[in-house]
Amino acid sequence: MEFYEKVLELRGQLQITQMQLAEMLGVSFTTVNRWEKGYHKATILVRRRFDDLCKKHGIKFDEGTE
Repeated sequence: MEFYEKVLELRGQLQITQMQLAEMLGVSFTTVNRWEKGYHKATILVRRRFDDLCKKHGIKFDEGTE
């Protein structure tokens, strides 16, 4: 599963906006928007925060591509 798909899935399961996710991860709305469009991937530090947020909410992804 590509990173942008994980971002979309997380937001869908948590039923939050891009802005809310950005605030949770300490990034800008624009950054989340670019992730979802597949333009960029998260830095290692932000990726750790993303993974921690997923674990906190019991969300797991298939370990496939990326």
